[in-house]
Amino acid sequence: MASAQNHSQQALQGGGLIRGSVYGFTMYDELTPIEWAPVTASNDQYEFVAYSGAGGIYEMFVPTGVYNLTVVTPGYTTYSTSVAVSDGSASTLNFYLEQSGVPIPEFQPSAFAMVLFIALASVLLAKRASQRRRD
Repeated sequence: MASAQNHSQQALQGGGLIRGSVYGFTMYDELTPIEWAPVTASNDQYEFVAYSGAGGIYEMFVPTGVYNLTVVTPGYTTYSTSVAVSDGSASTLNFYLEQSGVPIPEFQPSAFAMVLFIALASVLLAKRASQRRRD
């Protein structure tokens, strides 16, 4: 029942649309859309999250008020801006993210070499055991 009350209060407040795109600069300084970047709109009362889709496009409908929009995605600097949403408004906010210079945690090359070594040693030991059984 509390959820229904919240929805009816939100409907009474009205709201507006926030939309736009999330772009990031590549290592070659080319601008490219970023997919699955979370765009968070928050104020003292609400917090909404929309993820950018194909082409970096996001959109969300929020109740009236002033919101802080933030984009945090690995490999890029965090970007924040404010937007005022009035009843029936449509705001377009595009984000242009710079590379953070912080490497994205991935499978380390030294770990790959270790896994390869262990796999090769396992195959050789299995082959040797198989030959001993035949002899």
